[in-house]
Amino acid sequence: MNPSDTRLRSMRVRSILFTDGLLFLPPTGAFARQRPVPTVDKVVRPGQTLKIGWFICVDPSCRSPRPMTVDLIEPPEKGRILVEQGPEFASSPPGNPRSACNERKNSATRPIYRAPPGPADDDRSTIEIVDSLGDARRVDDHVALH
Repeated sequence: MNPSDTRLRSMRVRSILFTDGLLFLPPTGAFARQRPVPTVDKVVRPGQTLKIGWFICVDPSCRSPRPMTVDLIEPPEKGRILVEQGPEFASSPPGNPRSACNERKNSATRPIYRAPPGPADDDRSTIEIVDSLGDARRVDDHVALH
């Protein structure tokens, strides 16, 4: 056997072992695609409340399999965030099978920011939204108190 054949065979064996090892690795965040975290900018008067947004998950028949969850990753330093369920319009793009659901209100998960009374200032928080399929995304909230 010539030395080049031995080296090639050795590379193939290592390649197979490496591939086999990957098949048994448990899924981790290292394999997840990193998405940029969007920032939502809002303005609210001190002492008032503000709906930061709403999150709806509907199937093509316009039913909500279950409410989305909102977890507070980084709480605001000055105000508070409350999470409530309430009716909102969906906003699926035209051509999407769920766009028919835009015509009526559906159950939505709504984070509400409650601003503290007092002087104007800025506040920040980070929330994580988890849909009924277990898909999660984070959103940074910047609230200017004016």
